[in-house]
Amino acid sequence: MRPFRPHTIHVSIRSIRRPLPRSFSASYCTIKEDSNDLFSYTSGRFVYNERKQLRDRYVEFDISALKEAVTAHTGYGKVTNIAKLGEGGFNRAFLLTLENDAQVVVKTPYHLSAPKKYATASEVATLRFLRSKGIPVPKVYGWSSTDKNAVGTEYIIMEFVSGISLDTKWFDMTKPQQRDLTVEIFEIEKKLMGIPFGSIGSIYFKSDIPPSKQADLYLTGTPDPEEDCREYCIGPIADYMFWQGERSESNTDSGPWNDPHEYLLAIGRREIQWTQQYGKPIEKRFPYNTIPPSEESHHDYLALLNKYLAIAPFLLPTNPRDPNNLPTIRHPDLSPVNIFVSPGDLKITSIIDWQHTVITPLLLAAGHPRLFENPDAEPPESIEEPKPPEGYDALDPAAKSQVDELLRRRHLYYLYRIFNGARNKPHLAACADPFLLPRQHLVDYAGRQWTGNLMTLRGALIRMSQYWPLLQSNGSTCPIEFTEVELQNHFEHEPTWFEYTALVNYWREEMGGMNDEGWVQSEVYDHAVEKNKELKTHFYDGADADEVEKVTLGWPFQDTEESAQ
Repeated sequence: MRPFRPHTIHVSIRSIRRPLPRSFSASYCTIKEDSNDLFSYTSGRFVYNERKQLRDRYVEFDISALKEAVTAHTGYGKVTNIAKLGEGGFNRAFLLTLENDAQVVVKTPYHLSAPKKYATASEVATLRFLRSKGIPVPKVYGWSSTDKNAVGTEYIIMEFVSGISLDTKWFDMTKPQQRDLTVEIFEIEKKLMGIPFGSIGSIYFKSDIPPSKQADLYLTGTPDPEEDCREYCIGPIADYMFWQGERSESNTDSGPWNDPHEYLLAIGRREIQWTQQYGKPIEKRFPYNTIPPSEESHHDYLALLNKYLAIAPFLLPTNPRDPNNLPTIRHPDLSPVNIFVSPGDLKITSIIDWQHTVITPLLLAAGHPRLFENPDAEPPESIEEPKPPEGYDALDPAAKSQVDELLRRRHLYYLYRIFNGARNKPHLAACADPFLLPRQHLVDYAGRQWTGNLMTLRGALIRMSQYWPLLQSNGSTCPIEFTEVELQNHFEHEPTWFEYTALVNYWREEMGGMNDEGWVQSEVYDHAVEKNKELKTHFYDGADADEVEKVTLGWPFQDTEESAQ
């Protein structure tokens, strides 16, 4: 069989996972109350596995009971209208208007959302706690963290925040506006990072968590004039990955953890337990199945996870109270769509979507938020303000537009870097750690479900073992090792793996920006379906029987057996 080679494409080989949007669209349309559209997913289509995806997002509830709950919790009178506000990756939001013209938002989870009870309970407690600390988040009027109620589903009733979503202005901001916004966001983050939490996990009301699952909110000896510790605690981590699928029914250690090293170990043990119970050999998807072998064993994945457990105790400073280990809270997705600003001066009015907020060691939480990430592969050598390249004025409009966008992103990265360096020394020190990203990547990859991919976790482990002499300067021996054959095989195939990842991402862009779950905007669905057929047909032309089989069985954008159930 001739080797498959990707077409030449102009796309970064950095794989960026594009999840279904977490957040809700700022626009909405009124849906009739007797329509199933209130219960169904209508904010996009799925090119593959659509039946399952829509089934997971179909949630019926008692509309009259929801109206009564809103009236009872707000005291604003009867509800006169209900409209679907938007739909995200885990929740649906409704805009309810009351008889005094007040408006509130009701957020309800899909069936796929996890953890049950804890996700809602933790989000509400997080919002209440952060709001009491001056963080601009929505006010919560009422909630239910169980579906055993008259409404028939979990829900959160909160204020309809004023302002406009920042994503409507993000690309048109002047440099002074960018600077002012960066200062606002930076000060909010600095305040968050300055809260002296006592453990790893998520925030809850004490009344929602059994005493055996509670840890102190603050570090021992922390002044507590507002008596927060009487009402709040740190409880089980609300990270979705700890509760995905069958994990929610297992006895996996979900925290809270006083020792950050135990948190790292819990991640590996969780995935070992799941893989031992549910893992099986998996045929790789096209084009990865052109890299031998075409099938990967879950036993090999278990071996890698055990290597992770061996090195995990050395990934963080030994002392649990080391500054780089301090429990730290950050927004789980600080992107423009989750930041609301006033239309005139673009001052922040609220930051939304705090579901799955976690408290983790600083070295795992540190880094630039998505808004301020470095657009280049390497950080700049100096801290000078970015400038246009030589010959900028001679560029044609299209090329100049691309350069302008790169400069805009570089400028935002520069602003955050400057303010972080001047005003948040602990975060600056963590960001300066030479192993910050390799460490975060390793922990991230070790926490992912077995899908037939050995390359990323193995690569992260190999690199950490290569950093060992610098990570541990006491002359100790690295607890994990790879044979020369294993290293040769990995580095032989890794570049091709990255090329294929870039190619698959390029195909997704060609299909209208399709994400990993097959989601596209409704208006590009027909185009995406036709483009998918066109791409698949392209690889059939002139192919031999072996190649056709690899494409047919491994095509990445087709229904799976699970979706047909």
